Amino acid sequence: MQLLYDDYEYRSWIMREYFLIDGLDNATVLSDEELDEFLFETRPDSYPCVALMAPSLNNPIVCDVHFIYREQVSDWACKMGLMVN
Repeated sequence: MQLLYDDYEYRSWIMREYFLIDGLDNATVLSDEELDEFLFETRPDSYPCVALMAPSLNNPIVCDVHFIYREQVSDWACKMGLMVN
């Protein structure tokens, strides 16, 4: 789980956590075009957000990328009785 503030942090996180590559310049089994397409399709709707990996419902061996947004965190905080600005 990681708090992301921008596209650079998202790309770094996805390379490290999903592809298990430490650094942005290391090669993957995907071409540059395939990697860019994957990054575009799985990107968050907005920042900041909390990014996490969870086992896929369709294939438990594979992880799905999920994001938790400010609105959800605020809703949970209200339900927990915390003051939210």
